[in-house]
Amino acid sequence: MLGPFVTNYAHVLVCIAADPTARPRDIAETVGITERTAAQLVSDLELAGYLTKTRDGRRNRYEVHDLPLRHPQYRHHTVGELIRFLQGPGGG
Repeated sequence: MLGPFVTNYAHVLVCIAADPTARPRDIAETVGITERTAAQLVSDLELAGYLTKTRDGRRNRYEVHDLPLRHPQYRHHTVGELIRFLQGPGGG
């Protein structure tokens, strides 16, 4: 049970990694936050360089960038490592 120990940013990244075309509504439902909060977290992650958003027809498609984590204690780990850890052995 990692939920209480993991930020909503990490939950959003895992959600987008699993479904790069997820809508804020889908992300909010999966993570357990409001749609507005999901949209803000996605925007924050995009501004920080962890995501790129492109238009794909009527939907957005996100690409997660495997950058180092920001916290000095964990800079030797990447976003991709965090996502894989949170997804668990089954990858999802």
